[in-house]
Amino acid sequence: MAEFHGSAGREKDGGDGAAEVGSLCSGVPGPMVSGEQKPPITQGSHRTKADGAIVHPQAESLFAACPWVRLVPVIGDALEGYGPRLIASVCLAYFLCKGVADQMIGFSRQPMLMRRYGLDATRYQRLAAVWGAGWSVKAFIAALTDTFAFMGYTKRWYMLLSCVMGAGFSLGYALLPAQPSSGAPAAVFIFLTTLGKSSVDILSEGHYSRLMRRNPRPGPALVSCVWLSIFTGALIASVMQGPLSESGKVHVGVMISAALQFVAGILFVFNWYGEKTNRAERLQDLRDAKAALAKACAKTRLNSPSLDVKAAALGEDLHLEGQNSSPPPQTLGKHTHQLQRSFLALDDDMLDLSTCDGVKGTHEQQRVSALRSDVVAAEESDNDETVGEDLRIPSCLFGVFEINTEVVQYNWRAVLYSTVMTCSVVTLVCVTILGTAWELMYMSIAISIVCCAFAFFALPPVIAKAQVFFYLNSLLYLQLPGALDSFYLADASCVPGGPHFSYVFYNTISAVISNIGGVVGIVLFTNIFSKMSYQVTMCITVSLMAVASIFDIIMVERWNVYMGIPDHAMYLCGDAIIYNICSMLSTMPCTILMSRLCPRGSESMVYALMSGLSNFGQTVSTAVGSLLMETRWPLDTNSVPCDFSNVRWLVVTGHLCCPLLIVPLSFLLLPRSRICDDIDVNGHAIHAPLRAELVRVGLSEQRISTDKDCFNSNANAPDAHLTDARASDPHQLTDVNGAVRRVVK
Repeated sequence: MAEFHGSAGREKDGGDGAAEVGSLCSGVPGPMVSGEQKPPITQGSHRTKADGAIVHPQAESLFAACPWVRLVPVIGDALEGYGPRLIASVCLAYFLCKGVADQMIGFSRQPMLMRRYGLDATRYQRLAAVWGAGWSVKAFIAALTDTFAFMGYTKRWYMLLSCVMGAGFSLGYALLPAQPSSGAPAAVFIFLTTLGKSSVDILSEGHYSRLMRRNPRPGPALVSCVWLSIFTGALIASVMQGPLSESGKVHVGVMISAALQFVAGILFVFNWYGEKTNRAERLQDLRDAKAALAKACAKTRLNSPSLDVKAAALGEDLHLEGQNSSPPPQTLGKHTHQLQRSFLALDDDMLDLSTCDGVKGTHEQQRVSALRSDVVAAEESDNDETVGEDLRIPSCLFGVFEINTEVVQYNWRAVLYSTVMTCSVVTLVCVTILGTAWELMYMSIAISIVCCAFAFFALPPVIAKAQVFFYLNSLLYLQLPGALDSFYLADASCVPGGPHFSYVFYNTISAVISNIGGVVGIVLFTNIFSKMSYQVTMCITVSLMAVASIFDIIMVERWNVYMGIPDHAMYLCGDAIIYNICSMLSTMPCTILMSRLCPRGSESMVYALMSGLSNFGQTVSTAVGSLLMETRWPLDTNSVPCDFSNVRWLVVTGHLCCPLLIVPLSFLLLPRSRICDDIDVNGHAIHAPLRAELVRVGLSEQRISTDKDCFNSNANAPDAHLTDARASDPHQLTDVNGAVRRVVK
């Protein structure tokens, strides 16, 4: 997840007929239910409703006691799918760390460095690239935690340490003496405390990404809950920090931030995330991969055109094809990685047999029944204890660390990539603090080329292209806190006739309005943009960014004064609302795409590579803004009055012209699918290759059931079948209550 910034200066660092319903979590298909009515079924501890939605047992208890909770938009869906304990703990962690604590640090930076330490706008812009880099190192943190499980867990205790150490660095930042020499140490302390928050962020994302893969339907609702928690925390932080900054007690807010970050560690002491042990998670990965492969091999007997040939060969090697017995545990352990690779290549949703709508005729029912029996037999023969004995996980330091050697062995490219990225971040931080403008420019160019090129070496093409887009999307909107913060907050002696915003307005009132804009962005994304393509969403986002930048230019040129529009109204109606809407519309699609592309067993690592590079783009963006201020369009905040004549060119270049390049890049690098679509390893929507293959083999009639969550705009469309004429066009789709669900022969 990209870093949220609400601080001053907008710095970012079911169908008719017979159906088969099953649990996505367990991977075991449910019983066939014929007729119009499809009662809910229970599998394990989870209940699966007729429409395929999985109901968490804790959520059932909560809804029985408080039925109104289920009706709450977004939250009700998330609670139903993942349970109240997980949702509450995840939201609380984000509220405390990335909401209140992080935003109080963000709101404190300008008054601490420019007012308390006495730095000028150019030096402030330069150091802004340092503290933003804390969000870029989490790729290495994720690789480290995925490889070395600490005290039996890959995330829990690492998040606790991150909270404790991050709180200590925040306290050190608050206690620095008020003198110009404290500027560089303050930037380093902010970098380190931000690293602690980013570690909690990426490990939390890795945890719920794993849950979203097993139960993908309520995934967008979970992401929305996370961002609502962040916005709520940012709102409280703005109400607290604004008055403290205005009264000269900005360091008190930093101390409060340290305390809240420390308190967040309690969640991980008691494991309120419900994280399973490393051994249990690895066993679950084996079961999931084996179940998917069993389904693929069963499809081979049905001559399914969607089966990958390599998966079939692997199935023969594991003796799954045509047999009801599971492979020996030695074979299963030996081919763990191959199972996971075949699982990724085949994709859960392309091979899922848990929802087969519209099966008509005795012949079809017999074929589906035979298919189900193979899968159930394969699952029932899976002896967890036997497999568990074979799953040997080496340890060191008397068992304190468990080493997941397969993570490094089979993901060594990703591990190497995270190391390269971390070295790039550290190098850029050092050059930013100690180097000249030209050294910073050369280093920024070299780092950008290395990180983007290395993505195609370390990752599959579809993931690499998406990652490069995230980086360029962040880079092309240049961050200019040194110019805009200084201009808006300058006093009358510095900018006669200027806006002269107070910290209460800039950090509190403006932030409240800005967070409302962020909530609007979440609502728009959940209800509208999640059904659109990535390209359309990015086009609209860039257009809104251009509108927001025009408001900045109007205020810098003081044209609003000639039009009789007050500065406060102009800023609130334009930038404060529009920018955060754009931020959400740009960030949330990236988050959804990350969750769909992350492979099992290494969620934190790959998630962090994508998210970390996106945040690194913001860091380089700030460095580029610093270069423009130092070499091309300098500012002078030391003289009286100050010289802000070049701010207009900085805004036109960084906020208006450069972001326009995002539009063609989205068509070049992002999947040509909608945000709500599941995508395969080639970046194609899952239903598209299935339809194309069905047309290719000459199938003239098949039922296509639809998913209301993805195509609810066609929910009232009549039930229909593909005729010979319509089947000739693989891009046409038959509607049955909404979106493509499954194709059944």
